[in-house]
Amino acid sequence: MKIRIIILFAALPLSVFAEEGISLRRASELTIENNHTIKAAEQQQLTAHRNRQAARGLYMPKISTTAAWTTLQKDLQIDINPLKPLLSDLDITPLLGLDWSYTLQKRNLGFIEADITVPLFTGGKIIAANRAAEASESAANAESRALSGKVFSELVERYFGVVLASNVVEVRALAVKAMEQHLQDITLLLENGMVTNTSLLQVNYALTKSRQELNSARSALTIARRGLSTTTCTDSIGHTTTPIFICGAIEGLDHFLERAEQGNAQLQYIDSQNELARQNIAIHRADFFPEVVAIAGGGFGHNISNILPRWAVGVGFRFTIFDGLNREYSYAAAKSTAKRAEELKTAANQDIKLLVESLYNKCIDYLQQCSSLSYAIEFANDYLTNIKVAFQEDMATSTEVIDATLALAATKIEQLEAAYNFDTTLARLLEATGESERFFDYIESINSKAIKYEE
Repeated sequence: MKIRIIILFAALPLSVFAEEGISLRRASELTIENNHTIKAAEQQQLTAHRNRQAARGLYMPKISTTAAWTTLQKDLQIDINPLKPLLSDLDITPLLGLDWSYTLQKRNLGFIEADITVPLFTGGKIIAANRAAEASESAANAESRALSGKVFSELVERYFGVVLASNVVEVRALAVKAMEQHLQDITLLLENGMVTNTSLLQVNYALTKSRQELNSARSALTIARRGLSTTTCTDSIGHTTTPIFICGAIEGLDHFLERAEQGNAQLQYIDSQNELARQNIAIHRADFFPEVVAIAGGGFGHNISNILPRWAVGVGFRFTIFDGLNREYSYAAAKSTAKRAEELKTAANQDIKLLVESLYNKCIDYLQQCSSLSYAIEFANDYLTNIKVAFQEDMATSTEVIDATLALAATKIEQLEAAYNFDTTLARLLEATGESERFFDYIESINSKAIKYEE
């Protein structure tokens, strides 16, 4: 029996390598639809958008209405009848016969009125509040993009973790099958007296160990499937159809550094926080200026005295002369917050550059490792074939056959792990540049190579 490794060159999208099952793209769609972290981020975006709409309302007039029905203890009257005796000497007898009282307001009354307040000058507070709301919305959008990128990187890690675990199971199964075949050969040789019982015991021990490793690989596959189900928020995941892949080449470091500077979600979030801090300064600075508003009001009533006016207009002015230095300290605190945000931005820029460079170098290392392991697998495969032939000719020991079989399996798993590390590191690199969706471009690239093992 000969075990070989097949590296398929993807001239077409890698989804064509399987006829059914779940692809990485479909898993991504399920994650977007179901993942609770993404849904929470979407709600945060919606909240920020509504707050921005609410801030626009600060420009608009404020209209309020008031209505009431009231019963007083008694009517409000002016009664000057007691003055009549003092005026009896005057020739006003007809007037003295009249009732000299007047009801100013009946005891039962009701009214409804409306008031309009229009801001004329607020020291720039309304403008700053709207700009702050825009910055908050931008921050929420950037945070949502950062979370989406993080979840996608997690999806890549868990999806290809299932692929890796499946391949490891396959490799371990091939190793067990090879050991079982070798056991048959050694048994036959023992029956013919060509080897000792020690060789048989040695093969049995190696076979038992290989079966244990196969069982461990199957357990790891079960755990990996559960992790993928958790990320996609689905009950169960079928077999994966997008294989582990490597690329012939990726763009240079400068490309990724430039893309990260322009599209990194964390940097965009910090930019929004800087803008928010600047607008917070403007809001506190507005406290040093007076507020001027135009007001107007009017209404209708039942049993309301005609003496009272039915409408009024005017201009209001408010200015705080002294508030215990609260304005001064709040303004100073806002400026300190803005300076802190600037320092954090500088530090974040440096950290992102270092992260991108580190991830890029790891990607290159894993690609080189995969390339060198291809030759190692080819050598291990040929060596195993030659050792088996030599063993049949009594020129090699059973130990050498076992070692060669296990070495081939270990080398194949090592390359699988290197390719898996490349895929997950590439996903994190694209997350750092704010372009996680470009991961599919690399999968579908003509330079990509899918790794798949067959007996």
